[in-house]
Amino acid sequence: MTNDNTGDPTRLYRRRNVLKSGAAGAATLALAGCIGGGDDGGSGDGGDGGSGDGGDGGSGSMPDSVTVPGIYDESGATSDVGRPTAIGSRDTITYINENDLFDVSIDHPNNDYAYEVPQAQQYYQQYTSESSPPLIIGWGTADTEALAGTVADDEVVYVSASYSANLVTEEFPYNFFGNLDYTSQARAHLRWIADNDPEATVGFIFSNTAFGRSPVEGGKQYAEELGLDVASDINLPLTANSATTQLRQARDQEIDYLIHQNTSAPMRVLLEDRQDIYPDLTVCGLTYTVDERVVQQSPDIFEGVRYVNAFRTFQGALDSGGRGAEIIEANFEREGRSMDDPEVAQLNYVRGVIHALLALKGLQNAAEAGNDVTTGPNVRQGMFGIEDDDMFGLAEPFSYAEDDRRPTMNGRLFEVTDGSLSFDTSVELPRRDSWIGL
Repeated sequence: MTNDNTGDPTRLYRRRNVLKSGAAGAATLALAGCIGGGDDGGSGDGGDGGSGDGGDGGSGSMPDSVTVPGIYDESGATSDVGRPTAIGSRDTITYINENDLFDVSIDHPNNDYAYEVPQAQQYYQQYTSESSPPLIIGWGTADTEALAGTVADDEVVYVSASYSANLVTEEFPYNFFGNLDYTSQARAHLRWIADNDPEATVGFIFSNTAFGRSPVEGGKQYAEELGLDVASDINLPLTANSATTQLRQARDQEIDYLIHQNTSAPMRVLLEDRQDIYPDLTVCGLTYTVDERVVQQSPDIFEGVRYVNAFRTFQGALDSGGRGAEIIEANFEREGRSMDDPEVAQLNYVRGVIHALLALKGLQNAAEAGNDVTTGPNVRQGMFGIEDDDMFGLAEPFSYAEDDRRPTMNGRLFEVTDGSLSFDTSVELPRRDSWIGL
């Protein structure tokens, strides 16, 4: 595992503000180690963050149900990755309810906002006017950032699929996510490049959206700090059907490694054209650019692509052997899904499972503290009870603190080889205060 303790003052670990419970309902925090090794390595079940199977923890009177809405993209510009993520969250909330992981039933009204910010805002207003949900599971960067101020004012915990570093600043105290932030995903690639090819030239290619731009500034700063040459930015839209112009730009600048922030659809376009225009280019994708579906469909063009994430692939999740694997297997059996169908059986499904588990653990920890689970402030405090928690064996250990809501600084690097995502190495980044929001 690569360590980097240079530059700004760093804190590889910080004292966590662990959720304080009464003596009768104190949470027992299960500590899980760094996953390490291959994608099928590590233990299974650890790190349930003090949740246990119950959740009342001496809380006294509990409601019959709690509402946790979902705002998903299942038909818009990011639906290629949004739909399996949404399915993973919905399936897992069903599992939670049917297997009594929480003493309160979780109602999960959810809608497809088609990656349109006004539609996301409309659904948010609908959900918060019809009830007072303590937590919402959301999706994209533009809509999550647009709602972040409102979420803070309304005191609603918002677990998003956006990993924008902006969302963990003091300005937006109710936003949480379960992955390396986008910029730190790029930093993990850059750390690996600097260690293995220090004379390289790197560039950033991304969609001109809040999502696409998110990692660029901080990533370029870190590349320069590492002594890498940085080329001019290249834009590739989410809806691109050709990348010939972009690849010529990369070739003309003699870029060796192209850091790509996009989804899997434009990644496929980029790689298809790379074969003819710039086959020597190494593409390093962030969390939404690669998954088992596109790799299996186009193994030749994805060969050699590098990828970063903070949680397991679908097969890695099954091989973990823990409660997370049990949840996924039970979900697929209950819903009649095929483990051989990469439209759903892929890492984005695992992502959705993790989002639902984050909601569960925040609620459980609030209940164990004897607090009302139907209020956002209590569930927010419950999120800080998540410490060194590997999401039932599915992810790098997550920890949240009042002064630092970045769940992890550990990146898992993969390379596509012979039609599969193969684990390569882990990179442990420094936990710099100056990187919060950058």
